[in-house]
Amino acid sequence: MKENSIGDSEYKLMELIWEYSPVSSGDLSNICEMVHGWKKTTVYTMLKRLADKGFIKNEKSVITFLVGRDELQQQQSEELVEKSFKGSLPMFVNAFLGGGKKMSKEDAAKLIDMIEEHTEE
Repeated sequence: MKENSIGDSEYKLMELIWEYSPVSSGDLSNICEMVHGWKKTTVYTMLKRLADKGFIKNEKSVITFLVGRDELQQQQSEELVEKSFKGSLPMFVNAFLGGGKKMSKEDAAKLIDMIEEHTEE
């Protein structure tokens, strides 16, 4: 897993890369302009940063991802819990459910199953 974080705009670009990969940088630039209104220079700058961080590969102007969506989401989740909740998953869940949010019984059951699956013996 990569140790570098990415910003919101870079994440939006990664979403398009995951969807269209492999994609030429020119086609990706056109898609970004239509979807996000980004200029070609902005897209190319972000592509360079993502390549430098090891998230994508740009070979002969063809962009492919090196880090999948699940891996990046896991990394970002871990960083959020560590940074904002001192590494405490219960504090994160409490904050997430605070403010009167309700969870369906189905979602609660799924969450319990996930917790049990990841609990140390």
